[in-house]
Amino acid sequence: MKQTNRFQMRMNSIRQKTNLQWKQFANIYSRFLIRFSWSILAISSFITIALTVCFLLFMRIRPFDQNDFLMSNGPAMRNAFQLRRIFGNDTELRMHQQLNLNPGLDIIMKRKINTTEKDSNQTNMLSHEIMDEIRLLDQQLQSIRIPYEKDSLEYTYPLLCTKMNHACAIDGNYILTDEFHEKISHLAPPENGYYVHLPSGANGIPAFMFGKDYNLTNRKPITDDYDEDEDEQENDKHTTAKINIEQPLEKIISYVPVLRLRYTLNTSTPDMYQLAIRWEREALRFLNEEYKSMLIDILPSTSTAIKDTIMKKAHDEGLYMSLVIVIFFILVCFFLSIQGNTHTSVGYLPICGLFSIALSTGATFGILSLFRIQIIEPMALLVFIIAIIDCMRISIVCGEYHRTVKEQLITITDVSSEIDIENILSSIIETTHPYFMISTLIISIVYVIFSTLSPMLTTTLISLTLVLYILMSYSVHATFFSSCLVITLKRISTRRHSLFCFPLSNDYYTNKTKKSNKFSLLKNKIYSILNNNSIMKTFLSAILCLIFIVFLISSIWFGLSVDTRLFDDEFLPHDAYSLRAHMQSQADDYDIGPVTMFTIPESINYENEQTQSAMNTLIQQCQNETRANNFKLLWLDHENITVIKTGKEPLEFRITPFSHNDLVVSDGHNHSTITASRFYCQTTSIKGDRGDIRTMENMYTYANESPLPDVFPYSMLYASYESLEQIRVEIYLLILLLIICTFISTLIPFISLKNSLLIISHLLALLTGTLTCLYLFHNLTVNFANGLWLYIVSILFLDTLIHTCYNRLSSKWNYNRIIFSLMISLLVLYCYPIQSYVFRIIRNSLMYQSIICLILINFILPSCCYLFRSINKNDEQINKVQIPIVTIIDGSQILTNGTEIKTSTYEISTSINSSI
Repeated sequence: MKQTNRFQMRMNSIRQKTNLQWKQFANIYSRFLIRFSWSILAISSFITIALTVCFLLFMRIRPFDQNDFLMSNGPAMRNAFQLRRIFGNDTELRMHQQLNLNPGLDIIMKRKINTTEKDSNQTNMLSHEIMDEIRLLDQQLQSIRIPYEKDSLEYTYPLLCTKMNHACAIDGNYILTDEFHEKISHLAPPENGYYVHLPSGANGIPAFMFGKDYNLTNRKPITDDYDEDEDEQENDKHTTAKINIEQPLEKIISYVPVLRLRYTLNTSTPDMYQLAIRWEREALRFLNEEYKSMLIDILPSTSTAIKDTIMKKAHDEGLYMSLVIVIFFILVCFFLSIQGNTHTSVGYLPICGLFSIALSTGATFGILSLFRIQIIEPMALLVFIIAIIDCMRISIVCGEYHRTVKEQLITITDVSSEIDIENILSSIIETTHPYFMISTLIISIVYVIFSTLSPMLTTTLISLTLVLYILMSYSVHATFFSSCLVITLKRISTRRHSLFCFPLSNDYYTNKTKKSNKFSLLKNKIYSILNNNSIMKTFLSAILCLIFIVFLISSIWFGLSVDTRLFDDEFLPHDAYSLRAHMQSQADDYDIGPVTMFTIPESINYENEQTQSAMNTLIQQCQNETRANNFKLLWLDHENITVIKTGKEPLEFRITPFSHNDLVVSDGHNHSTITASRFYCQTTSIKGDRGDIRTMENMYTYANESPLPDVFPYSMLYASYESLEQIRVEIYLLILLLIICTFISTLIPFISLKNSLLIISHLLALLTGTLTCLYLFHNLTVNFANGLWLYIVSILFLDTLIHTCYNRLSSKWNYNRIIFSLMISLLVLYCYPIQSYVFRIIRNSLMYQSIICLILINFILPSCCYLFRSINKNDEQINKVQIPIVTIIDGSQILTNGTEIKTSTYEISTSINSSI
């Protein structure tokens, strides 16, 4: 016998032993359920209801924002802590950190246009009338009063600054000064890169105040004429001597399309932070609802405006998501109940299934509440995912119930025949629970590993909650729902398993058997017609498999192309016109992004030329990046190191305003030491895409390669960039872990390499195909809004793929009815134009995943299996054992042919599923 045959026989023997173990488990568990069904139902109900009551009594729900994604142990957060330790809590107050609002009010102002045609005269903001209007706006904003209950006072913006030790600043407030008002007609660019008005401390960078499209022109030259007769000079320029003293042409700013002001508040205590947040919200409400101007259009934003707008819209549209879930449950109950008739239907099992979903949900969050774990709002997404998974499991159980009961009733000829409910229950458990246990094990292992690998606390919390939820869901399914199944089966033995519990007629089974036989005969004829043309079926199967391979490869490619995004226009609702205009102006009218701050945290010899060269090199490397502009602030260009170290004047007079907050100097008796310093460059992008993340990583590389000791870069957005990149990597890592764990977990218990490969290939196509559709048709990006949803949606149809791969001969209606119910319920969100970005991502991802899963289990998977059988026609002969038949002859006869092989028989391995 060939070596391959011996190996195959060995594998078949292992499969038989494995299948026998599953069968024994089903028999033992079925007997246990039948004996203690009511006890299990009562105990499981009591425990889950008690935990649900704990959830209702002790639940603590808190809102969620992007700060929950920040990695506390990431490089950016460690550098921020070090900056606060060195320079104090003024990091957010640097006027060069032009992208921070924590909290604050940012106002972009444009001139109103009365006609449709735009020209420079109509849009130029350099006008005394415009400046007076902006000054009036500033007075109104600074007079907004916020009551504070603890001391019964009302605080305005100046009072808040006083209360917070003057920890506030107005970026771009140079346009409010008298100096700017006087020089508005001949405003020269600043010599040092930004304006400073020393008496008031006002400041401003042209790129921030005026945008990127402001224009410079030549100021008219000043001419001194020494000729006495000007008319004679004009008539005869070539013959008359003319002495002109020409001065160099001076550049002045002649056109400014936008003006910008930013009111920032830095807080040191939670109470003051909440007070500042209240001020910015009140200021935003005033600008959007009360402020009117005939001269300027204002585009305001605050640190909480985007989050508040998105959260408000999500809460308003949450009703539609609830409606989707309700419609989905109604459709599930309807499709499950219509199978069969009043005598062979699944009875009230669908309703019991919904009760089990509610009990598992209450028990899961009850356990979290008992341990005082705060529940964040995105955890509601877990309820939707687990509900769909549970409904699929309930549908599979009901389908197996109907099939098994129907087969049992067909064999019954009269009313006196007994119905073996233990055999029915054992068969149902044998064809359902092994796959549910495997999928539960896969999800638990994957997300436990994922929670240990993720440095983000939020993803760890979501992952562990999902593990607890899926374990509780299976536990409730194996106890509460299985007890309901046993009780339903017991009604069969009493001949009262109809929906209304009335007894069956004596001739019911015989009549139903005749009708069932006629239907089966017609169905077999249809299948025989379809199976006759095997060449055409092989050709079509090959085409579908080829399309599947091309789709899988292309979807992997496009799935890996999904980019990150810190902010996108799609995040905002369509009716958020002011915020949308503000962000659009930020992208169109400005060429500034976050400032990168290089910090030297220790004392070094700054007079050394190599040190100064290394600092200039860092600035030059930063400016050479494609996402950087020419702005820089290097205190070496403005300060005299000798004066700082050996000067006798007070320190505030030895350091110019350019570097007041960038140097930490310790005063000695006769000598001072610079213990820390920082210098700046600036990027131009705030997208948060791979280009920005690559620029950030280059900054870390430049700092590590620099000879400056312990120098490190920092920007306000680095923590967000690091989290975005971590989310994108973790999504791909999660898919990889899911594929590997699925392959191992299905191969070991079922010993079928072909089925394991089919499962992971279809699972990979499902996940990457969903990402591809979202990427191609909806410009999907990985961001803080959809990150948590992309974490958990991967497990949606894992049960479906595993069960259908090992039960290919069972009815696909068990899966299709749940998928159709989900797709029909999602149409509600298509009929109503929802504006919330998260709900649109949920709707589109579920729809695409449902369509892809529907195609895979109904067309691709059967085609792959048929093609495998067609190519490997000898597979069925692997288990063929040729049994020798010995011919007994007379001793006087000569044995000429020896042993004669008369016939052959097939040893077919018995298993719980013919495909295993």
